[in-house]
Amino acid sequence: MPSPYPSFSRSEHRVDASLSILLFVQATSLFAAIPSGALIGSRVLLDACDLAFAVVAATVLTRNTALRCALLGGMAVMALASTADAWLPGGERLSAPAIRDVIALTAFTFNLIITALVTRHVFRPGRVTAHRIQGAVLLYLNVAALFAILFGVLENHVPGALALADGGALPARGGARSAAISYFSVATITTVGYGDIVPVHPLARGLVSLEAVFGQLFPATLLARLVGLHLNHSDPVADA
Repeated sequence: MPSPYPSFSRSEHRVDASLSILLFVQATSLFAAIPSGALIGSRVLLDACDLAFAVVAATVLTRNTALRCALLGGMAVMALASTADAWLPGGERLSAPAIRDVIALTAFTFNLIITALVTRHVFRPGRVTAHRIQGAVLLYLNVAALFAILFGVLENHVPGALALADGGALPARGGARSAAISYFSVATITTVGYGDIVPVHPLARGLVSLEAVFGQLFPATLLARLVGLHLNHSDPVADA
């Protein structure tokens, strides 16, 4: 008996599987690599996640040479920028704020390109698979990562834009600061609202409001729509 569903090409299967792989890598980055980096002061696991993210996205999600070069080039910039002072001539060395801005801009662009590629594949016409639903979860986490970068840039330029509820400041630099801001972004997009970190600056409050609204609307509309389509396509009677 012929299948009621159109067959997927091998490339479509690879793309679908890559969404699940990217979700695993992003979840590992947000929930393991960043917190552990704050504890042990090492970026090895985080850098490995970033590299895996870039390689999978560049080799599977797009055939566009320019996008592939942008993703892999962005990975190289993020890896080299933190050590720029070691190889730039003395008169051309970048200041610490400039290095942080370069890394943040590159990371934001890197994540934005991947988010756009994932969005295109998750919501493309055709049968919705479990991999594509996992891709929608990946989009949710990617948006949290994008907001975390924006919060970090704001805090770099306006110290105290985010503050601890007891009046203290966020960690000054390094993995502890990244972990705190990442935690704040995930708590905001999920609207958990523990209140241990609060937005103080008006721009921070605007970003928090935007992220919280997205966090409410995305599961209620887009993700729910994907689940509905998946269930509908899983029922041959509904397709008849």
